[in-house]
Amino acid sequence: HAAADAWGRTSVQERSHILLKIADRIEANLELLAVAETWDNGKPVRETLNADVPLAADHFRYFAGCIRAQEGSTAEINDGTVAYHFHEPLGVVGQIIPWNFPLLMAAWKLAPALAAGNAIVLKPAEQTPLSITLLVEIIGDLLPPGVLNIVQGFGREAGEALATSTRIAKIAFTGSTPVGSHIMKCAAENIIPSTVELGGKSPNIFFADIMNAEPAFIEKAAEGLVLGFFNQGE
Repeated sequence: HAAADAWGRTSVQERSHILLKIADRIEANLELLAVAETWDNGKPVRETLNADVPLAADHFRYFAGCIRAQEGSTAEINDGTVAYHFHEPLGVVGQIIPWNFPLLMAAWKLAPALAAGNAIVLKPAEQTPLSITLLVEIIGDLLPPGVLNIVQGFGREAGEALATSTRIAKIAFTGSTPVGSHIMKCAAENIIPSTVELGGKSPNIFFADIMNAEPAFIEKAAEGLVLGFFNQGE
């Protein structure tokens, strides 16, 4: 919490520069992170090299630009009253991510939270603890101590403790629908906001008229179907 106060007071320019440095550091260690992600998760290394890790770096660059463009506003209510609207960090936020895109899921949550000036406690999936740990080792010196914290452990222990903590200002969760429902109840008990992205289905549906399509279209449809199998059904 001491780190959160200091980080929240840093300027937009400083936070933007740090996010850009994080993106550069990720790209400089592209192969190392990609191989770690493949060992950790099991997906093909061609995907981690060409998609997961580059996209993770891009997310930090995106939010580095977003905060530069974000502005407060004023509104004149009447002759004697003016309202000022300005942005403040929440403080310490909790984040729980799943196993299917460990680094990319982390980037989706870390980048906007850091950009907004929040300190973070992130719990990765117990099945994929390696790549996010490596990432923090690589970028750790770019952030003040205590701003980014990783808690490893099983969901019923570490995840439950994080979700029910009264010391966080928000909880963000990506995972299954039953667990997400529980996370929202925990947040409601503590009267804090929650953001959840829950499980779903992505069926491949081919109608009979696909056989009337051009061969290139059919090949593309088949390629998409097979790609799903090679990425563990994801």
